[in-house]
Amino acid sequence: MRASYLADYLILGSGLSALVFGALMAKSGKTVHVLEAHEYPGGFGHTFTMAKKYRFNAQLHYVWDCGEGNTVNRVLKKLGLDQAVTFERYDPDGFDHMHIPGYSLEIPSDSGKLSRRLSALFPAHTALIQG
Repeated sequence: MRASYLADYLILGSGLSALVFGALMAKSGKTVHVLEAHEYPGGFGHTFTMAKKYRFNAQLHYVWDCGEGNTVNRVLKKLGLDQAVTFERYDPDGFDHMHIPGYSLEIPSDSGKLSRRLSALFPAHTALIQG
């Protein structure tokens, strides 16, 4: 018997968004084929090594809208993964830190607060920062 290559959706590339879309379509009963040129699926969802000694994490570092009822949570619920995938909330007042000569900045999750902090560091550029 000859294998069928027909599909409702043909997805080129297996980045995280392509995999999520494919999973949602498959869950809704569609036939999905995913083609990937790289040796591993997942796009930026993996690590890689260079020169046999340097390891790089190409993954996402921050994911927003994960709380109950938000975008990521709703997608995970549709896939039945909301209990299996958990998130830890970073400190909203400074989850990341930037240190460059003469400047130090705690990067908050609130964009308004970030604009105010950048404006305090670079007052001559406040109009550009505030947009």
